[in-house]
Amino acid sequence: MANHPPSSLLPLLLLTTLLLASAGLTLGLTFAPCHSSLCVELRNPYQTRIHIAVFYSLLASLTLALTARVYLPALRRLSGTYISDRPLPLVGKRLTLGGVVLVLWIAAATFASIAYWLPAQYSYWYARGALVDWTPKALSRVAWTGITGHWCDIWVGLVILPVGRNSIIGRAFGVHTSALLFAHKVLAYTFFVGALIHGVTYYAFVAAYASAPASAQSGFVVDNPTVSVAEQALGSPYSNLVLPTGVFSFVLILVVTITALPALRRSSYNTFYFLHVIFAALILILTSIHASTNFYFLLPGLLLWLADWVWRLRHSLSTKEEAVVENAGNGWTRVRLPSEHALSANDGEKGANALSTLSTPVLATYYVNFPSISKLQVHPFTAASTGSAGTGPVLLFRRGPERKKAKKTAKEFTWAVRVEGPYTSSIPEASHADHLLLLAGGTGITGALDIANWWAAKFGSVVNHSRSLRLVWSIREEEVERVQEVQDLQITMAVFRNMEFVVHASGKLGRLDPEKQLAAFLASRMGTGGGGGAWVYVSGPEGLLADAETACVRKAKEMRRGSAGDSGGMMVGKLDWYIARWSL
Repeated sequence: MANHPPSSLLPLLLLTTLLLASAGLTLGLTFAPCHSSLCVELRNPYQTRIHIAVFYSLLASLTLALTARVYLPALRRLSGTYISDRPLPLVGKRLTLGGVVLVLWIAAATFASIAYWLPAQYSYWYARGALVDWTPKALSRVAWTGITGHWCDIWVGLVILPVGRNSIIGRAFGVHTSALLFAHKVLAYTFFVGALIHGVTYYAFVAAYASAPASAQSGFVVDNPTVSVAEQALGSPYSNLVLPTGVFSFVLILVVTITALPALRRSSYNTFYFLHVIFAALILILTSIHASTNFYFLLPGLLLWLADWVWRLRHSLSTKEEAVVENAGNGWTRVRLPSEHALSANDGEKGANALSTLSTPVLATYYVNFPSISKLQVHPFTAASTGSAGTGPVLLFRRGPERKKAKKTAKEFTWAVRVEGPYTSSIPEASHADHLLLLAGGTGITGALDIANWWAAKFGSVVNHSRSLRLVWSIREEEVERVQEVQDLQITMAVFRNMEFVVHASGKLGRLDPEKQLAAFLASRMGTGGGGGAWVYVSGPEGLLADAETACVRKAKEMRRGSAGDSGGMMVGKLDWYIARWSL
């Protein structure tokens, strides 16, 4: 899965503008009155501005690197090189060279802050201790509390960067939503660990402080050790909120972290989502009161978040439209959206041109809310058909157990729904490749249907076998395949000799083996000599996605080594793939 140049430079220009604006605003705020409990720039102005410069340099370097990755194919291939074939335990992801460099770069920027904070922290705290004749080694604990707190500045600033389905970051760099969500999770867990270390080091100092002489205790206040008992009465109303805001923030962070664990998140998504949104907002407020540097580092993410919401409001977030809901038979439900949601051939957004006019296939995902069933739940769908001038997109899904509110699905009727989208993923490898293998499991067939129909319109008439497409659909029961969209595609594919539709009934044949499917497919394909190669699309349950991705990684490595392996004299020059992973 690779990044590709987006259809418009507007997201990148907007992202750059917002980052520059937030950098200028942040530096300006360091000279303005401070209303946080801990105004770091007043005590250490030089180090604070270096810290801000390091953070924005990190953001700038990441922006440049991602931009270069999009527009330089060689860099894209290098950064996408897999270091491990199988996913790492617990993490569930494979190591890539680009991922390792990204982690090391963020770690370097974070821990480099020790160079300018360590001398300043030690000097400050031992000077304060000397005022009350108390300079134990325990003061190093509060010094490291400050240092680890500044690590958290960087991590919380990265965590808050928006990674949702309409994220400006995803649109600017063509990064898949699943990759952004994974980066967000890694940063969030890192921030949690950093906040825990930050709190532990401070309470280690408090333990030593509790046994100090009364004269020494007068020089420090537990709620804010940067002020003495005498200075406490003269401070701002916020000066005693350093410890309370830190404790409350950590409690909220702990709740968000626990509810975000995969088992809990998937069993009760609404609980996770609304706690995540509400508690995250509270954490932002509390951490901004806790220390001024927290707010400075949160500012870019807040501006990007605001831009994303403006985009959502302009793209049908708050409006309801009429959609036709039909019983498609055999457990399937069909939703026909209004024609204005059809994909445009011009800009990849809304329009009225058929997908078959596009030179590159574009997967379109819609997020639909059915208020008649649930006022809160939003359902993502990859369109089985992206629509045309006279018809809107068609969505397919299989119903779960019947509910009282869902009994109307036994017949055709009209529902008022809220639609967001389309959110698009451009996949130019599909048009450049000579041979396409589409592996779908269950309802994952929808994206494969759209790609297959596009391919039939573009390349189905190729007489020889220099181009071919095979669609393998894994279902438990054969009855499931009896849905109109599938049957229409089967009729279309039967006309063309270079297209195959294979139904794998796992109830009879056992679980689909992606590695065997890929090997068999490549063994019978011949390259054109133009380097088009083969392309694999995978959609369905997580088990199928993971196994297929492993098979693709291994086969690509084998092909790069120049080994024919078990491919039977395969002449396909390269292999690309797209894993339609949307899970959190």
